[in-house]
Amino acid sequence: MEGDEKYKRAHSAVQALNRLRNPGTRKRKHEKELHFKRDRKRARILWNDPNILGYGVGPKVSGGSKSEFCLVFFVRKKMAKERLRHLAKIPERLRFETMGMDLQTDVQEWVKPPVAHLNPGIEIGDSFGHKGTMTVAVRDRKTGSPLVLSCSHVLARGGEGAKTGDLVESPVSPLANLGENVVGTLFKFMRLRRNGNNSLDAAVAIPAEGISISNDIPGVGTIAGVRDLDQENADGIIGLPLKKIGGVSGTLDGTLGNVHISIPLVFHEMDSDPVLDFVDLFEITCESRPGDSGAAIVDTSSAPRIVGMNIAGNETGSGLFTLIQPVFDLLNLEL
Repeated sequence: MEGDEKYKRAHSAVQALNRLRNPGTRKRKHEKELHFKRDRKRARILWNDPNILGYGVGPKVSGGSKSEFCLVFFVRKKMAKERLRHLAKIPERLRFETMGMDLQTDVQEWVKPPVAHLNPGIEIGDSFGHKGTMTVAVRDRKTGSPLVLSCSHVLARGGEGAKTGDLVESPVSPLANLGENVVGTLFKFMRLRRNGNNSLDAAVAIPAEGISISNDIPGVGTIAGVRDLDQENADGIIGLPLKKIGGVSGTLDGTLGNVHISIPLVFHEMDSDPVLDFVDLFEITCESRPGDSGAAIVDTSSAPRIVGMNIAGNETGSGLFTLIQPVFDLLNLEL
C-alpha cells in the first residue's frame, strides 16, 4: 500500500508540473497566489532547462538497485552541483507549495530522447525549431530509398534558404544542442510561392543511420495504400469518414467537408510571416492544431489508405489538407 501511495503522489507531481509549465495556466481557487507563482516559476525553469529532457514516475535507482517510486528527471548529462553553473539544480526533494507536499526525486542520464523509430503521427521538424508531424514513410520511385514525408514548411522553411542535407529532428527541441535530436537529413522539398498559387506543401528526408521507419499507426493499423479522391465520384466522397493522425491533437475522427478550397494562409516558418495563396485544398471536420502540419489523413477502412496530408487549420477549427497522390507524383514517391 505504501508503494502504491508513493506512486500516486509522484504521478500527481507529474500532472502538476505539466499544468504549471503551461504559460496559459491560471491559479485555482484553493491555491495561494504566492504558492502558485513559486510553483509555476519552478516548473517553467525545469521544463526549459537545456540539460533536462523530461520527467516521469519511476523507482529511485541507487547503486544499481531500485527502491520506492519517486519523481524522476531525465537529463542529458549528470553533473556535480558546482559544474551546473546556469543550469537548473534538481533537489533531492522537490517542494510543491500548491499541493502542500514534497517529493523524493531521482536523476537519470539519457544521452538523448529515445527516438529510434519514426511512424505517422510522430513529431518532426527542422533544426530551427519549426515542428510538425510525420505524414508517412515512403520510397523514392527511382532509387527505392526509404524516406520520411512531411510538409515543406515543417522540414524546409517552405523551401526558402533550405538545402539538401539540412538536419531534421525528432523531437524538435530548440534548447537542445544542435545535432542531438537528429533523425535524418533533408532530401527533396517544394518551394512555396510568395506570388502565385500554391496547391502542395511537401518535403522528404533521408532517415539517419539507426532510425527505422514504418507506416504503423497505433490504434489505427498499417497504411495499406493510397486513395485518390480526385478519381472518385463527388457525390460519393462528401461526408466520407476520415481520420487525422496529428502530432499534437492525436488521432481524431472527422469527415470530408468542403473541397477544392482556395484560401490565403499565414506561414510563420518563413521570413516575415508571409500570407500565401493556396488552391485545391480539402477540409476535414476535426480540430487541427499548431504542430499538426503534415498529419496523415486516412480513410476508415480496416486496411486504411492515405488520402492526404494536413497543412493548416481554418478559423472554424477544421483541418485543411492536400491530396496525397499529387505529392507522390511531383516528388516521384511511392508508399
